[in-house]
Amino acid sequence: MSGEKRFIWSLTVSWLIVGALLLLAVQTGLAQSSSDVYRVEEFNVSGDVSLEVQTAGGSIKAIGSNDDEVKVEMYVRKRGRYIDPGKADLSDYEIDISQNGNTITAVAERKGNNWINRNSYSISFIVYTPNDTRTRLRTSGGSVSATNLTGTQELRTSGGSVSVEGINGDMVLRTSGGSINITDAQGDVEANTSGGTIRVKYLTGNLDARTSGGSINLEQVAGNVEARTSGGSIEAEVVSPAEKIVLRTSGGSIRIKVPQENGYDLDLDANRVYAELINFNGRAERDRIVGDFNGGGTRIEAKTSGGSVRIEYL
Repeated sequence: MSGEKRFIWSLTVSWLIVGALLLLAVQTGLAQSSSDVYRVEEFNVSGDVSLEVQTAGGSIKAIGSNDDEVKVEMYVRKRGRYIDPGKADLSDYEIDISQNGNTITAVAERKGNNWINRNSYSISFIVYTPNDTRTRLRTSGGSVSATNLTGTQELRTSGGSVSVEGINGDMVLRTSGGSINITDAQGDVEANTSGGTIRVKYLTGNLDARTSGGSINLEQVAGNVEARTSGGSIEAEVVSPAEKIVLRTSGGSIRIKVPQENGYDLDLDANRVYAELINFNGRAERDRIVGDFNGGGTRIEAKTSGGSVRIEYL
C-alpha cells in the first residue's frame, strides 16, 4: 500500500471511530432513567382509563401494568441534557397533569406561537397505567409508543417513530417523519407514514398500511390486508387471509406468502410475475396473472410498476 493510500485509510478509520464515539455519547445523553425525572404525579383509578397525553417537543410512552393507579413521569431536557427538578424555566409552557374521574391528562404546550425562544425545552412523558386503558398520544417532536394495553389507541407524531406492542384494541398510528412498528397485537389498524417503513409482526385484525417513503414488511398477519407504498418493496405473510389482500407499490417488488390450501381470486400485475399455479383457471402471462386458484376465494390484488410480484406458499 502506498503512503498516500495508507494515509487515506488511517484518516477514514479515525473518522469512523470519532463518529462512533459521538453517537455513543448522544445515545448516552438521551437515555432516560428514573433519576432523570423532573416531575411525578400519581392518581388512583378504578375501571377503564382514558389517557390523553400531548407534548410539542418530546417523546411519549404509555406502559400498561396490573396496578390500579396511573403514574405520570415528566422529563425535561435542554440541549441534550436532562434538567434537575425545579431548575427549568417553564414560564413559556402550559403544563397540565391532572385527573377528572378515570380520565388522566398530561399536556405540555408552548404558550401562543412562541416556538423559538431562549427557554426552548424538550418535554417528554412516560405514563404507567392499568392495562385497560384507551389512549390519545400526540407529539410534534419525538417518538410515541404504547405497550400492553387493552382498548382503542391513537398515536400521532410529526417528527418520530410510532411503536405498539401487546395491544388488544383498534389502533390509529400516524407519523410524518418516522417508521411504524407493530408487534403482537389484536385489532384493526390504520398505519400511515410519509417518511419511513412499516413493520408488522403477529397481528390479528384488519390492516390498512400506507407509506410514501419506505418499505412494508408484514409477518404472521391474520385478516384483511391493504398495503400501499410509493417508495419501497412489500413483503406480506398472511397466515389466515380474510376477504382481501391488496398490495401496491410504484418503486419496488412484492412478495406474498399465503396458505396453499386456500382458494384465491388473483389479479397480479408487474414487470414479471412468479407463481406456482395449481388448480388454476384463468390467464397467466409473463407480466400478468388473472384468474381463480383452488376455485376462488380471497381476492389477492398485487400491482407494481417498478419490480416483480411473487406468490409463495406457507
